[in-house]
Amino acid sequence: MTRKLLNLLLFALCVSFAACSDGDDYNANTAESHYKPVEGRRMVAQVKTVNTVDGRNYSWEHNFTYDVHGRIKEINSKMLHHRAKTFDGLTRWYECNITSKAYYYYRGEKLEVYYRVEKEYPEYPDWDSVDSDYNYGTFKESGVLEEFATIDFEYSGTTLQRAYIDGGDCYEFERNRGNVTGFMKYVESADSVIKDMRGEYIYAERDKNMTNFDFAAYFGYWEVEQNIIANRTPYYASYQLAAFGMLGSTSPNLPLGQVARDGKGNVVTDSYGQPMYVYGDWEVDSSGYPVAFTDATGRKTTIRYVE
Repeated sequence: MTRKLLNLLLFALCVSFAACSDGDDYNANTAESHYKPVEGRRMVAQVKTVNTVDGRNYSWEHNFTYDVHGRIKEINSKMLHHRAKTFDGLTRWYECNITSKAYYYYRGEKLEVYYRVEKEYPEYPDWDSVDSDYNYGTFKESGVLEEFATIDFEYSGTTLQRAYIDGGDCYEFERNRGNVTGFMKYVESADSVIKDMRGEYIYAERDKNMTNFDFAAYFGYWEVEQNIIANRTPYYASYQLAAFGMLGSTSPNLPLGQVARDGKGNVVTDSYGQPMYVYGDWEVDSSGYPVAFTDATGRKTTIRYVE
């Protein structure tokens, strides 16, 4: 049994979800933490992503609440999804309304995140479900997460270099001018590559991200957080870590595009054999802050700020 799993089991014996979230004397505004959010950035109050696939509408709305220190305190999310089900060879899609709440607790070197996810299927209520749980991690003195859930993190200063997943998988991150441009995922013990995403993403070099939120992490460019059960896909994640700088230095620029791929997922190259890229489009307000991004597929994300 790994040290992280043992810590989680011991912690579970000491506290319960209700006791930690409602019954103790925790006060977010007086709680001390090694984690310190970046100062001087405009604080994002909401991100909402919408998309249409084969005539079906999808949406992911995440609303953020902060404590007096500027740390993320709570995330309330509303999402619209569709589930495919095949009966007698015929596939139908069923609408799913998802409501998610996440709460962050800072206790010195420790971080606890509690979440509750409710799924409601208007046409098929037998599928309705509720899931609530928590994850636990430890900050280094520098304010970055040393471990969280079943993941260990390795840094150079405050820049994430590698992440080790219980079970043997490892992520190695690639950056260009500080921006996360991709990663390589491999089985550490066998040195066997699972996924090579190096050079996958590009950034708008002239567009600095002047917010407290890393959009590249939210879009899933880091991927590592998807190894946490609550965060299986980037847009559906119950909570965010890298987007708020908990996994170290964030990307200084706004993400702009990614490698073009054909219908089989193969990289599209130009006449010189170099990868081709597809680009999105940012909209900014009069002060230069991003208010919307439409990626190459048409998926659109809008941003609101704390007033």
